[in-house]
Amino acid sequence: MGRIVYAEECLFNYLESLAQSDAYTVGLILGQSTGETDYVIHLARTPPPASKDVIEETLIGSTTNLHQESPVQFIKSIKDVPSSWVADHAKHVTRMLPGGMWVLGIFIVGPDDCLNNSDSTQRLRSIITTIHQNLESDPYLYGNNPHDNIILAYNSRTKRFSCKSFEANGNGSLKNAEVKFQSKITKWYQLDTHVDFDQMYPVIKDHESDSLKKQLQNILEDISNKIGSSIVVLEGESMSLDDPIEILGEKKKKDRQESKSNDTNFNNRVLEAVIYIPSLPNKSTSLEIKRTNFCASIRLQGRLISRTFVHQSSTIGEAASAIKHDIMRSMTSRLEMHADSLIEEENGLPEGKIDNITLHEPPRRVLVALPKSRITLSDYLFPGEGPQEALISLQELLDLEVQESNVQKDFELQADPSEFYSQNEIITEPTEQKKYSDNNHLFLYMSGLIVALIILIISILIHYFY
Repeated sequence: MGRIVYAEECLFNYLESLAQSDAYTVGLILGQSTGETDYVIHLARTPPPASKDVIEETLIGSTTNLHQESPVQFIKSIKDVPSSWVADHAKHVTRMLPGGMWVLGIFIVGPDDCLNNSDSTQRLRSIITTIHQNLESDPYLYGNNPHDNIILAYNSRTKRFSCKSFEANGNGSLKNAEVKFQSKITKWYQLDTHVDFDQMYPVIKDHESDSLKKQLQNILEDISNKIGSSIVVLEGESMSLDDPIEILGEKKKKDRQESKSNDTNFNNRVLEAVIYIPSLPNKSTSLEIKRTNFCASIRLQGRLISRTFVHQSSTIGEAASAIKHDIMRSMTSRLEMHADSLIEEENGLPEGKIDNITLHEPPRRVLVALPKSRITLSDYLFPGEGPQEALISLQELLDLEVQESNVQKDFELQADPSEFYSQNEIITEPTEQKKYSDNNHLFLYMSGLIVALIILIISILIHYFY
C-alpha cells in the first residue's frame, strides 16, 4: 500500500486557481509526515523568475520589486523549470515552518499528465534532488523531510490530479500515492515552550581571523549539542516516548471537567512544554580544563519562544523532537539572517571585527496563522521593521494575502539595549584629567577623615578632664 496524503479541500481549489492554458506552475508542498502518511498544511507557489539571469538570487529582498521591473517569465515546458530557483525557495520557506514541518515535495500544474511522461518525471525528481542538496548544506535548519518525497501533478485541461512518491535520497522507483482532499480531517496539538539563553562564547586569539559566519556556526554547534541532549516534558507529565499525545489532551480535558472550571480560554489541544537542558557534559565525556587566550567574546542572551504543532496521531517522542527542531530552526534562521545583515553593514570591511561591547539584536519572531487553520508560520523582523514587511514575505514566499492585523507581532519582546549595556560596562584606562579628579577626591576624603578624628579626640579629652 502506497502513501496516503491528506489535504484540506481549500488546497484543491488553490490548485485549480493556478491553472493556465499553456503554461506550467510549480510550487512546494508543506506539511508533516509520519510513517506512510503525509499531512499537507499548505501549497506555496514558487514565484516565477523575471529572467534567467536572476534565478540564483535570493528570493527575499530581491523579489519585492521583481515583477514590477521585469516581465514575468512563463514556464512553457517542464524542462524549463529552474531547479536552483525552486531549491532557493524551499530554503527560505523552511525558515518559516514550525519544527516538525518540512517541504514534503513539489506540485506541478500544467496542460498534460506530467507523471505519465518519463522525461517530465525525471526532471521533477531532479528538482527535488536539488532541493535536498540545498537543505543538506544547512543541517541545523532540519530542512529535509526524512520520509518519502511526493510529487503532486494537476492537469489543467482534464481537471484531474495524480500523485507519486519516492525515497528521500532520490533512489528507487516511483510509487503510487493516494491524495485525499477533505474538510477538517486533521486535529493538531499546539506545543508552547521557551528557552532562556545567557552564555559567553570566547573568540580564541588564534581564530580571530575566522569570519563571523564561522563563529556563529560554532555557536550553533554548541547549542545543537545541548538541545539534542535535553529532555522535554509536556504538561508536567512523565510519559513514555511511544505514548500517543492524545492521552495528554484527553487527560487535560478530564481534569478540567473534574475541577468544574469555567475558564473560557481552555483548550485541551494547547499543551505547555518545559525543556530541561543539561548544565554539565555527558558522563561519558571527559571534562578537561584548558587555558587559552581570547581576543573577544560573543554573548548570546535572551529568550527564544517556541510554538509548534503535531497531528493527533503523533507520539510524545515525535512531539519532543518537533520542539527541539523548532528551537534549532528558529535560532539558525535568526543567526544566518543576522550575519548577512552585519556583513552588508560592514561595506566590505573584514567580517567579525567588533570593537568594545556592541549590542546587535537578531530579528525577532512573529507568527501568522494559515487561513482556516490553527497552524502558524513564522517570519522574522529586524529592529525597526513592522508587520508590513512580514506581509511582503508571506505574499512572495507563501502566496498568501494576509491582513496586517493577523500578524502576531508581540509573540516575542524586543530587547532593551539599556539593560544589556548596564550588565556589560566597559572598563577603560582613566585619562589624566580623571586621574587628577580621582586624586583630588581622595585628598578631600582623607582630609575630612583626619579632621573627624581630631574632633573625636578633643571630645574624649574634654569629657575625661572636665
